Amino acid sequence: MITFFRDNIRKFAIFLWIAVIAFVIGGAYLFVRGPFRMGSNTAIQVGDMKISMPTYEQTYNNIYKFYVQLLTQIKGGNVTDNDIKKLNIKKKTIDTLIERALLLQEAHKEGIKVTDEDVEKKIESNKMFYLNGHFSKRKYLAILKANGINPRNYEDSIRTSLYIDKLKSRVLKNVKVTPAEIKKYFVENYSKVNLKYIYLPFKEMRKKVKVTDKDLKAFYDKHKEEFRIPTQIKFKYALIDVNYAKSKIKVSDNQSRQFYKNHISYFMVPLRIKVAHILIGNNPKDNKTDEQLKKEAYKVYNELKNKKITFKEAVKKYSIDTYTKNVGGELGYISKKMVVPGFWEGIKDLKVGEISKPFKSKFGYHIAKVEDIKKPYTKKYADVKKEIVNYLQTRQAKENLFIYAKKVFVKIRDSKKGFDDAVKSLGLKVNVSDYMSLKSPKPPFTSAILRTALMSQTGQLLGPDAGRGGYVIYEIVSKKPSYIPTLDKIKGKVKQAYIKYKAMEIVRQTADKLYEKLKNKEPFDKAAKELGLKVYVAKDVGKFTPDDKMKCTQNSVIMKKIFSSKAGFFDKCSVNDGVYVYILSKKTVNEKDFGKYKKSIEEQLKSQKDFEAMNKFIAKLKRGVKIKINPKL
Repeated sequence: MITFFRDNIRKFAIFLWIAVIAFVIGGAYLFVRGPFRMGSNTAIQVGDMKISMPTYEQTYNNIYKFYVQLLTQIKGGNVTDNDIKKLNIKKKTIDTLIERALLLQEAHKEGIKVTDEDVEKKIESNKMFYLNGHFSKRKYLAILKANGINPRNYEDSIRTSLYIDKLKSRVLKNVKVTPAEIKKYFVENYSKVNLKYIYLPFKEMRKKVKVTDKDLKAFYDKHKEEFRIPTQIKFKYALIDVNYAKSKIKVSDNQSRQFYKNHISYFMVPLRIKVAHILIGNNPKDNKTDEQLKKEAYKVYNELKNKKITFKEAVKKYSIDTYTKNVGGELGYISKKMVVPGFWEGIKDLKVGEISKPFKSKFGYHIAKVEDIKKPYTKKYADVKKEIVNYLQTRQAKENLFIYAKKVFVKIRDSKKGFDDAVKSLGLKVNVSDYMSLKSPKPPFTSAILRTALMSQTGQLLGPDAGRGGYVIYEIVSKKPSYIPTLDKIKGKVKQAYIKYKAMEIVRQTADKLYEKLKNKEPFDKAAKELGLKVYVAKDVGKFTPDDKMKCTQNSVIMKKIFSSKAGFFDKCSVNDGVYVYILSKKTVNEKDFGKYKKSIEEQLKSQKDFEAMNKFIAKLKRGVKIKINPKL
């Protein structure tokens, strides 16, 4: 899920900032670790429009919170700094602000109008601001205040979103999805295929490789460079990490109190309900209608109501949720933002011990039992003070880590003591590394540091260079020059390399022979039999349901090729441990399913086309405008 999220994150970019506004208004209670502050000058200039640094900072922080909350829900907590780093939120913020500016400027050029009445209607349509079924201005202002948002700023952001929505409607008015496109997508994505294949594992072929000293000598002479031992370097070093910098930073009570006051929404804990559920839905091979599922859910509910079965027994017997089936349906404590639409509405009015009537979500029908309720509250300053101080220290340490490292470097450089004594006098540890090469640097060293070291002299003070876990200040203790060992010294290693090389050669030659026979229209089974190869069959393979044994079906590019082809299509594919040759022997489409998926396919294709059209439109706008980005970013 995380990989999919990361790979598709670009699709969130164009109107992400609108979603972020909704997220902030919704109340983000998560205390985050990563946002940073910069100066108050211009961050980005798009044509004549200047975007201030505070706007950049606020947008960065909002997007950061948005993704941390999203990832927290996806991963069930446990979001690491590395997860956040991979999302490249800084670039996302810059792209979002540039795109917003471009679209807003274009909306004004197009003569698009947004009235105060439009803004009012948009705000008043938000159910979050409703009380007793109607818009409440008091609640609206209370929610903004609780999240530290100025009403005028919020209304300006709504105005901007309306300008862009109206422009978007113009740009996308001619984007259509044809019935032929829907049918083509259905056939390519919802059909089932049977594949005949042969598998040639490298490991098995190694047994067929015969080795002589003459073969090894010839192989060694031809591949000498592959056995070269690179230059090895040994270091002594000091690591300036965040913990070292934090030890130099003091945070006053006034600073931490001010942070608490300015970011009170971070410390709001929402209503949480401990719940267990029974999920009545379709298993992969089921094809029950909605009405059938609803009827089944009410049957289970009536059994519970009439005490013919306990809740845990019903979970075990009826629930299709494999993750909770063996733990009594337990979902633990959940909040509204953690569950899919429909689920919260089904449980929010229940009392402790009460069992709900069946209610629907996109997964099917749920019957839920509330086990405990924890009311919303705001964490007290005294309870989070240590967390705030640690956060402020960490933030400042990260922002100024290079400065601390540079100061240490200067003190070591200017010291009359040797490296070891100078480092120890500063309260740092002197570390001595093992020998390492450019190909295999060991933490905290990186390939970049090794490249610098290769160009430097033994005993030279170097750094501070960014390493793994901090900045490294180091000296080269010694170097071992690169060399190629003689055959007698690495005969075992050469032998293994030779066997592997020949095994792969045999596999590829065999696969090529089979492939040529298929090109000459020879039947797959006959061709395989002539080569003494066993034929396997992968049945009912779906585009998104690969066959565990036929590893090529786990490659999305290959699957796309297979599902866009007709029966009789054949190809080869290599995996880490061997080569497959396969043929598409059968392709079936369940036309009855077309009606079930038609609407969702149309929406998906329309969304994709809209995304592509907006990307193209924004790219065109970018070409016509000069964009400047502050180097500090």
